[in-house]
Amino acid sequence: MSTISRDRPPAPGPIRPMTFPAIERRRLDNGLAILAARHGDLPLVTAELVVDAGAAGDPARKAGLAHLTANALETGTRSRSADEIAWELESLGVELDAEATWDATTVRITVPSERLEAAFALFADLVRHPAFPEAEVERLRDEQLATILQRRKEPRALANDMAARFIFAPDVPYARPLIGTTASVEGLGRDDVEAFHRTHFLPNASSILFVGDIDADAAAGLADRHFGDWPAGQPTTPEFEVVPGVETSTIFVVHRPGAVQSEIRIGDVGVSRHHEDYFPLLVMNTILGGAFTSRLNMSLRERHGFTYGAHSSFAFRRRPGPFVVQAAVATEVTARAVEEALKEMAALRADGATEQEVAAARDYLRGILPLQLQTTDQLASRLADLVIFDLPDDYFQHYREEIARVEPADVHRVARDHLRLDRLAIVVVGDADRVAPALESLGVGGVWVHVDY
Repeated sequence: MSTISRDRPPAPGPIRPMTFPAIERRRLDNGLAILAARHGDLPLVTAELVVDAGAAGDPARKAGLAHLTANALETGTRSRSADEIAWELESLGVELDAEATWDATTVRITVPSERLEAAFALFADLVRHPAFPEAEVERLRDEQLATILQRRKEPRALANDMAARFIFAPDVPYARPLIGTTASVEGLGRDDVEAFHRTHFLPNASSILFVGDIDADAAAGLADRHFGDWPAGQPTTPEFEVVPGVETSTIFVVHRPGAVQSEIRIGDVGVSRHHEDYFPLLVMNTILGGAFTSRLNMSLRERHGFTYGAHSSFAFRRRPGPFVVQAAVATEVTARAVEEALKEMAALRADGATEQEVAAARDYLRGILPLQLQTTDQLASRLADLVIFDLPDDYFQHYREEIARVEPADVHRVARDHLRLDRLAIVVVGDADRVAPALESLGVGGVWVHVDY
């Protein structure tokens, strides 16, 4: 007979030990930084270039340029056509990914270690000698414009974009979509992409990360052979101040006539990645809306049945990114859902969290970290964090210790300091005729209806 009790769920086991691989550094004469971390038993290597040039540096009139440039890197080089590149990637078994984030542009390959030399030569050609064929750039620009248009039609994406627009002041880069707007992208062309690459893709503003079946000396030698003669230049750094878009809590209703659901976003300016409250905020947010058992999800989903899921998050960037609560609910319960979300935020701010909640959140955050560090791709992303945010090499070795130090008093303090209920941008994408009157009756703040977006 089974001795397993079915009356209650099993207790969680102990936190498993985790060792972050040692990182070795080298630097080429042209300023290119090299980080190498041997990991795992599989004959795989991930190599990633991190360029200190993200979408935050795009001029407002050219927003979306970093994204377009990253996508255009594999459209051809001075010696290879797009078809030849695709064929080489396929024949070598290379996974290639190029992406622009707000803080950096990254180009990454993962390849069997026995094919690394050939794959890295192709990687270097893509990074250093892109041709940016005009027809290909125009094709990618048109695809980017189509994506922007599609985001306007998709309620979830529209809510995210509109939330950013109202959380931040208009001149803040974060107020616009990372991929740009129709007005900014339709004017982009090959010359813009080529100028972005020439200005920002510099060895002394870049790092190359190697993770997997490779040691530091081999990594440095490989980088030197393919990047050692890459000319250095004069890096540029974007300068801007992050200013909130509202001074007092305000509700913005983005009108979608006939909508049967509302997409809700409740947001404010958060904090930068380097803020001293980073770890307490991680724990606090896990309790509020960062896990399935969070207060927001238990309230809006489990108790009230308003939504399939509600959650909250901080976007930690070099400069303060957004803090956002989000949920999708039926039109008729929109105002009630906003009210309950605000109640949960107010309760955490006023009373803090229990010892049990804090312990569970700490264990959750400590427990999931090893799951996020299993593959060479995942580890390369964490090394990229070290580079982008200028963190110490042993940062992730002590990460779980920092989480474990967070106490209920810390959670209460950061909730009071960072959940500013008097300065929220509350965005509802839905049928304004049906939701605006009830939202106004909440007395949270003024209600503004937007028809053109």
